[in-house]
Order: sequence, then structure tokens, then C-alpha cells
Amino acid sequence: MEALIKPEIGLMFWTIACFVLLALLLSRTAWRPLLQAVEERERAIKHDRHTAETARAEAEKLKAELDAKLAELKAEISSRMDEARLSAEREKDLLIEEARKSAGVIIESSRREIEAQKNEAARDLKNKVAELSVLAAERILLHQLDHRANTDLASKYLAELEKERPELKLGGN
Repeated sequence: MEALIKPEIGLMFWTIACFVLLALLLSRTAWRPLLQAVEERERAIKHDRHTAETARAEAEKLKAELDAKLAELKAEISSRMDEARLSAEREKDLLIEEARKSAGVIIESSRREIEAQKNEAARDLKNKVAELSVLAAERILLHQLDHRANTDLASKYLAELEKERPELKLGGN
């Protein structure tokens, strides 16, 4: 162990000579190819990094374009939905207005029909009252007047009655 602590000149010479010889041998055979492989690897890594950065930039550009297109589509969908809502509102209002007009026409038609039926019923009632009056008068008078005169007499009587008491008006005549 003491030999390791004391340096010997011969051992140092041969150790340094072996190291230099090994370094020369390795520099000619292994270090150049090793350094070339490391440089090649470094170039490949730089190339891959550049390609990745280019792809990332391109992906970001595509993402921005897609986001813009998505925003456009959302705006277009929103505008179309608004147009559809407005169109539906207009259509609803139009249908409601048509329904109101139809209902008004039906109501007016029904009123006219009811009025016509009322007038017809009043005329029929007036004629029936006149006939009954004539029949009653005929029985009372026992054929003192003829049938036509009786009808005229009943009509005159009803007309006078309507003039005196308008709330008893029986017809639209």
C-alpha cells in the first residue's frame, strides 16, 4: 500500500505513455465516428424540433381558423334562429288574424241568419194571430163579412195595435 502513496517514475512514465497511446488510438478509430454520430444526432434533434415547431405553428393557425369558422357558424345559426322565430311569430299573428276574421264573418252571418229567422217567425206569428183573429171574428159574426174582408180587418187592427204599442211589434214590416 505504501507503493501507491509513493510515486515511481517508471510506473508514471508507462502509465502516461499508455494513456497517450490509447488516446491517439481512440481518437483515430472511435472518437471521430462517435463525434460524427453525436453531431448527426444533434442535427436530427434540431431538425425534429424545427419540424415540431412548424407543425405546432401550423396547428395553432388551423385552430385559429377553425375557431373563426366556428364563431361564424354560431353567428349564422343565431341569425337563422332569429329569422325563424320572427317568421314563426309573423305566421302565428297571421293565423290568429285570419281566425279572428273568420270568426267575425261567422258571427255576422249567424246574426243575420238569427235576425232573418226572427223576422220570419214574427211574420208567421203575425199571420197566425191574424188568422186566429179572423177565425174568432168569423165565429162571432157568423158569416156577416166575407173572408177577405175579415183578413183586411185583422191586418188593420194589428197595424193600429202596433202603432199604439210599439213594444208589441210582431214583424219587420
